[in-house]
Amino acid sequence: MASEERAVQVTRGSPPRASTVRVLRQSPAPEDVLVRVQAAALTPTDVLLCQRALIVPKADQSDAATFVPGTFFVGKVLAFGDLVQGLRIGEQVLGVADPSPQALHRSSSRDALRESALSEEGGCYRETVCTHFSTLLPLEVDAKMPLTALVAHVPPMISALMCAASLRLRPTESLLLIVPSLDDVAFLLQRLLVGVWHGPLHLVLLSGPAPSRQDLQQHPLLQPLVPSGGRSFLDDMTSVSVQDRLEGLAQARTQVAVALAEIVSEVLTSTGGLGVEAVLALDVDLCPEKDLVPELSGDLGAACVALEPCERPPALLRTLIGALSLRGRLLTSCERLELSPDDGQHLWAKECSLAFVNPHCLPLSGNRHGELLHAAVEICAKIMAGELAVAESEVAQFYLFDQFQQALDVMSAKKERRGVRKYSSVGAGNRSALLVTLVL
Repeated sequence: MASEERAVQVTRGSPPRASTVRVLRQSPAPEDVLVRVQAAALTPTDVLLCQRALIVPKADQSDAATFVPGTFFVGKVLAFGDLVQGLRIGEQVLGVADPSPQALHRSSSRDALRESALSEEGGCYRETVCTHFSTLLPLEVDAKMPLTALVAHVPPMISALMCAASLRLRPTESLLLIVPSLDDVAFLLQRLLVGVWHGPLHLVLLSGPAPSRQDLQQHPLLQPLVPSGGRSFLDDMTSVSVQDRLEGLAQARTQVAVALAEIVSEVLTSTGGLGVEAVLALDVDLCPEKDLVPELSGDLGAACVALEPCERPPALLRTLIGALSLRGRLLTSCERLELSPDDGQHLWAKECSLAFVNPHCLPLSGNRHGELLHAAVEICAKIMAGELAVAESEVAQFYLFDQFQQALDVMSAKKERRGVRKYSSVGAGNRSALLVTLVL
């Protein structure tokens, strides 16, 4: 085997800088497996790691760290250590690599830094990956299933599975779902169709038209799963578009919060005042609007803030809490959240819970490694059995060593469009791909 191979090296930053470098091919230790990478997924977690660190860096690390990214990959076994059993040479596997930077920070010498880079482990964006056997899942892939589509679909399907598990929805409970667009929640709706929950669903989109039942039935990820008979959440679904509500108005962020609060109040009214059992708010800023707080100094400013003038719109967070039924639950992916004493009192009065949904934690947490692999096993089994639909038309493919920067730019642009301030219409002609696969 060649002593050197190609790998993608990224210098973290905004924007990140990527280049193709030569690294030493690793030899498997007794518990390791060497895999030739055939395709890898570019996930939002990979993009985030290229832009900034998820945790506070150590003293000898910085946000501009150089590392080899990449988490999910598929490939063929080339070699393995003496202690590895149950695998054979040439077998197809799906793996989960650890993309966190390590070796580059062990020395500050330039020469030593280069030598360290040549043997850096990092993620899976390289020709071969040497990883512990516990990070691999043997695959029995149908000849009709492209590996590129499989590895691209597995990460978002795992995130949807974990999100659905966090919701803990019983069959008849109601769910208020607030998302940027339909594409951002397609995998969750797919997971809910596979499960036993059948609504009612209150779907609120920040951008794009409000989908009808027919629109969901024709979605490539949902169409094969819509039951021909029996009940589903599509029977009791209501959908609203914030973009439609703000059509023709200056689409300021404050107006979005006000429109959302009005829609949530309408949902509460539709439940007869009882509220919904669960609220899932994805990519919605729940912090108080700073421009709504009087910018006054001294005692007068403090008094104005304390009085909370009646013309100040209610906080979106408190509105969502108010829409919960007794012992309801609010889940959000919002990174910034300020809970006031009144918000806490509202939670206490209804004995409600508030929790965070962070899809980046699962693939990066060593404590949840077993949970991640169990989810991957279930996802792959359901894909092979046809219980989870795979939409090849939604997968964009890029060559790893020639087009990685282009793929990174596509994913970064999509992430920016998910913000509350962005309202580009999502149409079939200009929709960016849901999934990105990198192939050698």
